Amino acid sequence: MPSNDLTLAFSLQALEKLTRPERAFDDAATWSSYIGIVSSESSFVERRRVREAGYQQDFLSGPRSIEEALSSIRSHFETDRYVFVGTDETDGIAETVPEWTFQSVTDAATAADWQLGTTPSTSDDWP
Repeated sequence: MPSNDLTLAFSLQALEKLTRPERAFDDAATWSSYIGIVSSESSFVERRRVREAGYQQDFLSGPRSIEEALSSIRSHFETDRYVFVGTDETDGIAETVPEWTFQSVTDAATAADWQLGTTPSTSDDWP
């Protein structure tokens, strides 16, 4: 049986592929030690989307690449496993960061009984 001593990072794009991303995020938080979001979006866009969705995360990626964010998260959070839930576009990223495992949002949704679909996209305009 897999350990729940897990750091779980969602890509913002993966969450947007779920019908009820806030429920999936809350559900994952019940079986993960640390959970958060990484994105290649600019910091203000990422933070605004997270704030609007009401995600209660332990970390955000900040103004850096997803690879850099995953490396930083790994050095700050000690757990048995590190899983990055992403999309086809982010498939190869976890392979470049030691100790991280990639899980497609489709496979994660199937395993966790989350519904795939589209969520209304927020505008990238500021504010």
